Amino acid sequence: MNNLEVKFREIWKIISNAEYITLCTHTQPDGDTLGCAIALQELIKLNCKNNVDVKISGGDYPRNLSFLIKDPISLVSQEYFDKSLKVVVDTSTKKRIFDQRVISEESLKLDHHPCEEKWLYEIGGDYWPAEGQVITLLVKTLNLKVNHIVLEGLAVAILTDTEFFRERNITSETFDMMSFLMSKGLNYLDLVQKMQMNPNENKLIFNACKDIKTEGIVSWIITDDIIPNDIAKPLVSKLGELVDTEVWIAFMKQENYFRCSIRSKKSFNVSQVAKHFGGGGHFNSAGFVIKEIREVNNAINYINKLA
Repeated sequence: MNNLEVKFREIWKIISNAEYITLCTHTQPDGDTLGCAIALQELIKLNCKNNVDVKISGGDYPRNLSFLIKDPISLVSQEYFDKSLKVVVDTSTKKRIFDQRVISEESLKLDHHPCEEKWLYEIGGDYWPAEGQVITLLVKTLNLKVNHIVLEGLAVAILTDTEFFRERNITSETFDMMSFLMSKGLNYLDLVQKMQMNPNENKLIFNACKDIKTEGIVSWIITDDIIPNDIAKPLVSKLGELVDTEVWIAFMKQENYFRCSIRSKKSFNVSQVAKHFGGGGHFNSAGFVIKEIREVNNAINYINKLA
């Protein structure tokens, strides 16, 4: 039995023994955190006899993924939160958890970011391109029962965090896990159709990508419009398709700051840039925040200095 299988069995034992469970997603949520939470909720219902109830505590999920959500999701009540086991998905640190009541030392974590902070029990490390891949492997390893909600949730998680197999540390296992989901009954083409952007969202992405600037190894855009979480990830993905530099950044306007999503094609570690500016992430995919537009030049100069 390998070490990961041991961890899967240990964490699933803790989950299986809990009567009440709160699943926690991250801020500015994407398809990986939402898909994993939805899938995990169904997996617990299907496979854990001791479970009385399992709820997701979060919000602000992308519009094009709303088909995954059957019941409205918001922060759970204090009474329910207090009596439940907390399980955090796709989130490396407490500051990125949507539900800030979570105490990491008292919570489980299923993640694919570099291991940070102290947790009651965790499976983590920057070894997989998506948390959906990890949970799919858990399902396969433990031979858990699944349904179409589990299959779609995990597939959405993998597809969105790999940008449909175009980003980050994808391996043969990534494709094996998608193949496994399809072997269990996932309708891949139907799912991709459900995930499409609408015309207004596509127009906003197109307008944002019209004015691309390049200096040294980095290309970037600065949006004039406020960019909702609904299109943040697809916008960054589209920008990557349009540039030929090693690094690209989308400086996306928000109400009182700019959300900065940074990516690299191969060898440049963007997480060190994100950490320098108070953010974090993976080797080829990370993010940070700046307060004012004048800080853009600081980020561009810092990247080119590291190159």
